[in-house]
Amino acid sequence: MEKLLYRGNKYTQHKEIVSKKPVQLKYRRSIYTQKRELMPKVQNDLIYRGSKYLSKSSPNNSYISDANKKIFSLARDLINAQFNLANDELSRNLWNEVAALKIDPQRIINLMYKCSSSEDNQSMLEADLDYFSKK
Repeated sequence: MEKLLYRGNKYTQHKEIVSKKPVQLKYRRSIYTQKRELMPKVQNDLIYRGSKYLSKSSPNNSYISDANKKIFSLARDLINAQFNLANDELSRNLWNEVAALKIDPQRIINLMYKCSSSEDNQSMLEADLDYFSKK
């Protein structure tokens, strides 16, 4: 019998050690892809402590679109220009860009003030969806 040590306690192994012949595993890509295609498509909405989140592979993750990326980026730049740098000229140029892109200024203001974290895409998306739900 072999003596084992686990978390400072000694144990006696009551089973005999059996040596098995090793098995060579084979990866068959075609079988794997067939099985994966047969799996039902699961919507990847995540719920944590009552709050709903969208995973990156979720079919309705509209925040990946280029338009939303640009809007979120402009909101982040405006937060930096107005609150961190207090740069009037940069802020004015960014607001002119918002106007040139025909983005609703209220949407940008909503993102600036209602978002819990401007660095988090999920938080920005929730603030944006909240804006559209009230509209």
